[in-house]
Amino acid sequence: MEKKRGGLYFHVALMFSVGVLVYSGWLIYDSILSYGEGQTEKFYYTLILGLIGVALAVSSLTTMKRRIQIIKTQATKSFTVELCEKCGFKKIREFKVGDYVHKKIGACTQCGGELLVNSIYAESPEE
Repeated sequence: MEKKRGGLYFHVALMFSVGVLVYSGWLIYDSILSYGEGQTEKFYYTLILGLIGVALAVSSLTTMKRRIQIIKTQATKSFTVELCEKCGFKKIREFKVGDYVHKKIGACTQCGGELLVNSIYAESPEE
């Protein structure tokens, strides 16, 4: 089984971001308790640190989500090969959900014969 590149980095970054988010939430909670006790200096200090931590963690998580979406779109692309039984006209297009081999597509644009799905294949991006 082949392991995906960057898997460990992703998990470490995710755990770090979640840890910062949890710690920042605790700082905000602690600042509220400090305010109730009348410690305004500690209140402002921990509140500002907590809000900065939340902002950094949310920024990190949204950036990670965006990168994952980009990687998914750059992953393999699937193609469908349509072939006319009568004249041999061949057309390659992107795979659509519901495509299967020997599916009747319609009439050939060249000769009017029957156009069928001949094959389906995937190409991975070139590195």
